[in-house]
Amino acid sequence: MSYPPPHNGHYPPQYLQQQPPRQHPQQPIQPPQFLYNNINPVQSPQSPYQYGKPVVYPQVIPNFNSYAQAFNSQQHVQQPQPVPPPQPQYVNPVDLFQQTPVGPAIPSQFNTFGTSQYTGQPAASVANNNPDCSPALPTVSGSTQPSFYPAPSASPGSNNAYNQYPQVAPKPQTTPLQTKPAPSPIPASTPVPASVASPNPVPTTASATMPSVASSTPTVAPASVSRSMTSTPTAPTPTPRPVPQVLIPASSPEVQQKLLKQQAVRKQGQAQRQGSQQAARKQGKPSVDYQVLLLSLADEYLNAAHSHGTTVASLRREDDVEEYYKLLATGLGCLEAVLKNWRLQPRMEALVRLRYARVLFEETDNDLEAETALSKGIDLCERNRMLDLKYSMQHLLARMLHKTNPRASLKAVDGMIQDVEAYRHSAWEYAFRFLRVSLSLSLSSPNYQDSVSALHHLHKISQMANRNGDKAVSAMAAVIEALAHLQLGSNFDSIEQAQRAVATARSHQLNDDLRHIPQLITLVQMVDICCNLLEYDVNQSAQKLRVLQEIMDERLNYPNWRVDGSFSVPLNGKSAGPSSIDTGDILQVQNGTLLLSFSWLPQHDLYALCYFLSSVTLSAKNSHDGRKAEKFLQEGRRMLNSSFETPENVAESMVNANKRIEWRRTLCCNIILQQVFLACCRTDWDFARQNLNELRQIAQELGDNLSDDVQCLMEYTAGTIAQATGDLKTALTIFQSPLLSLPPNASKTTRNDPRRDIAILAAINTALIIRDPSHPSHSLLPTILSTIESFAKTSPNKYIQAAYYLINAIVQTESTIQTKQFLQQALQSATAISNSQITCMTLTFMSWKYFRGVVGEQAEKSARAGRAMAKKANNRLWVSVTDEMLAETLERQGKGEEAGSVRDEGMRITMGLPGALRRGI
Repeated sequence: MSYPPPHNGHYPPQYLQQQPPRQHPQQPIQPPQFLYNNINPVQSPQSPYQYGKPVVYPQVIPNFNSYAQAFNSQQHVQQPQPVPPPQPQYVNPVDLFQQTPVGPAIPSQFNTFGTSQYTGQPAASVANNNPDCSPALPTVSGSTQPSFYPAPSASPGSNNAYNQYPQVAPKPQTTPLQTKPAPSPIPASTPVPASVASPNPVPTTASATMPSVASSTPTVAPASVSRSMTSTPTAPTPTPRPVPQVLIPASSPEVQQKLLKQQAVRKQGQAQRQGSQQAARKQGKPSVDYQVLLLSLADEYLNAAHSHGTTVASLRREDDVEEYYKLLATGLGCLEAVLKNWRLQPRMEALVRLRYARVLFEETDNDLEAETALSKGIDLCERNRMLDLKYSMQHLLARMLHKTNPRASLKAVDGMIQDVEAYRHSAWEYAFRFLRVSLSLSLSSPNYQDSVSALHHLHKISQMANRNGDKAVSAMAAVIEALAHLQLGSNFDSIEQAQRAVATARSHQLNDDLRHIPQLITLVQMVDICCNLLEYDVNQSAQKLRVLQEIMDERLNYPNWRVDGSFSVPLNGKSAGPSSIDTGDILQVQNGTLLLSFSWLPQHDLYALCYFLSSVTLSAKNSHDGRKAEKFLQEGRRMLNSSFETPENVAESMVNANKRIEWRRTLCCNIILQQVFLACCRTDWDFARQNLNELRQIAQELGDNLSDDVQCLMEYTAGTIAQATGDLKTALTIFQSPLLSLPPNASKTTRNDPRRDIAILAAINTALIIRDPSHPSHSLLPTILSTIESFAKTSPNKYIQAAYYLINAIVQTESTIQTKQFLQQALQSATAISNSQITCMTLTFMSWKYFRGVVGEQAEKSARAGRAMAKKANNRLWVSVTDEMLAETLERQGKGEEAGSVRDEGMRITMGLPGALRRGI
């Protein structure tokens, strides 16, 4: 089309000259575009984990000074006066980009970024219509999410933040240049030729003038000040380009050819740069997706912290702990930045919120932030029908609520169970019912209603598992029911009910699902041994112990042992979840099979527990079977001590590592206590006192985490050692301490109450100390005996019953018949439980009470029986006592030689006893 004349043709007649024909409209000079100013800026981040957009390279600005100088030198030679350069005029860039100058249309592909100076629209509206600027969708954990920044296109010639505008060189004119007649003289103040000025009429206001391209580039003159053209031929008009070029008319063909060569060289250079940029985009790295980067960084930081969790928890160095929490805080900050600054896809956002809340719950005390994240996540899952993630969040929320309000958490779980039961989501019904059972049994003081509710949920699980064909789940519910009966023990038939539950679990032991779960098989065997121990069946428990040891040895290198102690039970197809399983720690999918996960003991800790259980099972035979019970304790203690010195490489949080180490130290305390008791049974008081001192050091490390049962056992052990070594005053003070006093609200029929049983034993020892009529506290003896009687007669513990009958036989002096009855009951109880110590004491007291100074075969048999039981018990104190009694009996029988040898052996043993005991003997 023809180029419109300036001022719409309203020029003075002397200025109207014939213009040469123009084939292409000339584009006005455009201001320089800096892309990093045109992109919508990101607000300053609120946290150090928020990132702005990447800096984009600015456009290459052509230098217009050379062209202006060439124009002045060629076209203004005949001017009588030089044209003074116009003063630079500055405008506000914001005002400049808000106006809409009139000019030729520019292709839309050159108007991608920044605010368009041609249409006045923001760049976002143009970029959204550009297929080359579509957002990238990176894959994270099987999900896609939109990128926050538009990714650069890899197609050649595409317009993105990393490309310059394509430079189009002008085509040279092939037709001869036309000349104009010489115009009339013009004023000397005319600054710039009309070919440089804007071809469209622009008002001569400050807001309409263009800013300078560079500090040395003159400003374009207003269009209202014009001048006539000389006869110099004009240069060819270039085609429209995204970055405008200033066209300078040449005064001669040589200058024109020179300019055309320069343009050709510039065109070739631009083509080479474009080719190199396209090759760099093809070979270079893609644009950075900060969303994926932050999620990856969060995983890196959290995994780095958890990889040292066990070491930090065991060593407890201040620098290591501080470094651990720095890594943890950085990982949480990355997750928080992703949640605040990006709009994620629903499933990805739910997974991030679940991870964020789980770390907050496990590692910090920010329960409010964790609950807020879970609440938003539950609403998100509800809107998008992501049931698996919703149930997983509710599962975590219930555990979180249990820490502050246990009763409220139980009610919340009951509501969740109703929902999943109504929707028939069997897998999650298993999970929530097991959670309800574990929360009920973990209460500090569970009442009768809590225990009944726990058993009710276990029965519902068994019924549903049998209906769906989930044999492993049924066995798991049965073994947990047996543990509940052993833990609660609220009635006399609790052991029988536990054995019935174990039989139910064993009915599935030939199933293929159970044969590949060594943790479940081991747990069933251990619970069965505990049932026999509580029934005082030593022989049966020893046989089952050998089976347990064989199972552990066979599955030592079994691949299903996990380092974190968790194990999974398979579910049938009928129990599959409602959607894809990606909750991780509750329901998992392995080889197409849905698995329900449980947390238990690692293999290392389980072996240590089996050593302790083996010692308890064989403790009754420790004195005459080579001290096997003590050897098992030594091995278990060695394993625990080695794990403290060289922590296992288990990737877990420091909180979970602390719990595991705390459990190990508690088990170590029980092992040491068992060693002290076994040493006291064989009167090795020095070894017992040494172990007790080590136990106190470990108790100081545990601090408030030490259970009351362990504290009571420690106190009772200290009193026992003091009494056995002759320090009766210290022993009496310990036995009468508030820690060993009988609780006023203690149940008399509950089987599992260690503190009550220890208090009864302390009262029995107190009665033995003050039974002497010359003792200052002898007046308290009737009160103590009546208190013991109210608990001992109804106690399900046969050890306490045997000790109670023996103390009554010793203290009772009024009726001979009643004394004989007590002795008979004590002997029967001790024989039934295979307690050689109480049997030795009972026989020795009978021989002293009824055969002292008596000559006859019965007296000799009684003395010999007491001495044999003392040697079987390996108790040096009672061996020395029975040797002296047998020597006296043999002397009365006329067997002086044998009596002398027996007395010499007794004296040799007596010399190894403490001084106070030697004086008493």
